[in-house]
Amino acid sequence: MGKIWKFVKFCTMAVVCVLFLGAGMKSEAVTIGTAGGLKQISAGPNRVEVSWDAVIGNQIRYKAELCENKNFTGGIMDNLGAEKKGTDLPRETFSGLTPGKKYYVRVTAFSCTDEQFNWGTPSAVLEVVTAPEDVRIQNFKQTKATETSITVSWKKCAEANAYQLIYGKKGDDINSRTKILLDKVTSYTAKKLSKNAEYNFWICPVKKSAAGYCALSSYTTNLLNCPVLPVKVKGVEASFWSPTSEHLDLEWKPSDSADGYQYQIYAEGGKKALLGGRKTENGSSTNFSTDKLKSLRFLKLRVRAFINITGNSQYGKWSDWVYFARQPDVETQNTKGGVKLTWDKVRGAHNYTIYVSTRRESGYKKVENTTKTSATVKKCGKSNLKSGKQYYFMVVANKRVGKKTFQSTRNYCFWITYRK
Repeated sequence: MGKIWKFVKFCTMAVVCVLFLGAGMKSEAVTIGTAGGLKQISAGPNRVEVSWDAVIGNQIRYKAELCENKNFTGGIMDNLGAEKKGTDLPRETFSGLTPGKKYYVRVTAFSCTDEQFNWGTPSAVLEVVTAPEDVRIQNFKQTKATETSITVSWKKCAEANAYQLIYGKKGDDINSRTKILLDKVTSYTAKKLSKNAEYNFWICPVKKSAAGYCALSSYTTNLLNCPVLPVKVKGVEASFWSPTSEHLDLEWKPSDSADGYQYQIYAEGGKKALLGGRKTENGSSTNFSTDKLKSLRFLKLRVRAFINITGNSQYGKWSDWVYFARQPDVETQNTKGGVKLTWDKVRGAHNYTIYVSTRRESGYKKVENTTKTSATVKKCGKSNLKSGKQYYFMVVANKRVGKKTFQSTRNYCFWITYRK
């Protein structure tokens, strides 16, 4: 019986030893984790660079593979032996690639101890992209504008599936420019822009991966001085050089975005312009000589600004109508107690205002308003006219339109030395 018990104890110890050794051998087996956080961190026309999170373990290295298909069934480029250096994430670069193309990358962690490789599970597959070739975007142009928007378009780049568009107000700081990424489009409308302004645009082709990484071409195409449509022109004025002159000056407040201006002159009540023209450069005035406006009458004028886009003019709104007339030619005559003024009737005028001064260029004082075409001036301000002194006179025709009163030109004076 004692011998049997000793044999049982021996067998039990043997089993325990086997189990212990087996457990010890199992604890020495190496398990390699899966690389996570795989992402693309840079690109060029012929290369991509990826990084990933380090796998915890001793002497961990990595096998990075790149292929043109996500199943990795052929044409695999692999880099063996990448490792974590210092505090940086492990990374790998693949070169010799085709511009503007997508590829697929996966990473497998492994360790090598006692000449034995221990492999982890391959990471999830990541789509990566190379940058488009450094080429100019073709047919980049402005196609439309409103008072607060600009539309630009361009020709599709074969290597790109997106575009980076940058724009900013002409002369503004570079940090104030707007950057946007546009997917699979060949036109864009920038909105909420400043009125009467010009903008500069830049564009470059982009290859965007499914993961959202954008590989930008290093070449940017410029489109400078794109104007918004000018707003309604204000400050419109018209004046003849003298009562008998055929020269007419037109003025207005200029717009920074205008390429030129169009003007039209109508007779009051007329349905067809008596005269029209264009000033094909930005500015605040124009002048010309014409014999079509000889009549002494009120005319009406309107002006609008335009911009040139791809060879065509786009026009802003017409200004409000401005009424103007030639200044009456005044005859002066000394009479008892004053100076008699006479002038021809200005068609369309509601009345006339008479002014007098002792100086030619300034100091004019209003005498009176009258509906007649003659008047006798006896005073200059509060003082009676003095014999032997020279006086200067202006007669201005007035026209009421709604709540506004327009006047004829008032830049020419008539004078006489007063004699009692």
